[in-house]
Amino acid sequence: MIIDFRVVPPFTEYEAEEEAKRTFLEGYMAVYGDTYGNDMHTLNVTIESLLNDMDEAGIDYAVMQGEWELGDCAKMNDAVFRLAHQYPDKFPVYFLGLDAGRNKNMPRVIEYEVKERGFSGVNIQSWSTRLPITHRAWGPVYAKCQELNIPITVHTSINFTIDRPIGLGRPLHISEVAAEFPDLIIVANHGGWPWVNEMVGVAWKHRNVYVEIGAQSPRYIAKPGTGWEPLITFGNSVIQDKILFATDAMLPPQRVVRELMEMPLKDSVKDKWLGLNAQKLIARIKK
Repeated sequence: MIIDFRVVPPFTEYEAEEEAKRTFLEGYMAVYGDTYGNDMHTLNVTIESLLNDMDEAGIDYAVMQGEWELGDCAKMNDAVFRLAHQYPDKFPVYFLGLDAGRNKNMPRVIEYEVKERGFSGVNIQSWSTRLPITHRAWGPVYAKCQELNIPITVHTSINFTIDRPIGLGRPLHISEVAAEFPDLIIVANHGGWPWVNEMVGVAWKHRNVYVEIGAQSPRYIAKPGTGWEPLITFGNSVIQDKILFATDAMLPPQRVVRELMEMPLKDSVKDKWLGLNAQKLIARIKK
């Protein structure tokens, strides 16, 4: 069982392709673009290539997530909804994105999307909205998600913009939210680098905090000196039930699955990371 816990809809499904690529490279992921430019896998993903890559990698299904990305969160959520219903076997679980500046009554938006359109979680990109996840404006969102028994996923890592602070993605912020909303399921996207020690501590401390490793190369996670060593050590032991495999549609799925299988983990732990942990978590929110 392999479950990709986070993919996002291809640009071409919700935005004019060339304009989307320009915005992505010049703003959203400007510094990442300085490094990789047009070679970024995500720039050339189509829904057809995504489905084909999933099949070739042996991925059973994926969780498709909307996010505040290129200026119109609602447009991206509509694309997520449409693709999930067009390919229900491949995207049986899907999350909506929220724009705190545009969605004036976020709990009402969540209630509608969950009950009327079948969304099963909420994705928060605090660096995009420039609103830390500890800001009081998010409180009603957490309360509503806790009430509905749906998870939030939170960008927890470096961001590659040039005009927003890196600290918006620190794992310690999650600890504050988890302490106030102990029954809220929180998934930390991208593994928390460069604060991996913090990420491990937060996941170990809080029962409902999970760590997703999307957009990260397992080969580099396993490489000494990259700062990922705590995740390997504790992810092979005390938090082995809390790690979730994902690609974020940023890296070729075949490569990511192959590299994860080569990581210095127990075989039983690899199975958990690749899909068993996600399967159990999804079962919790589907009750």
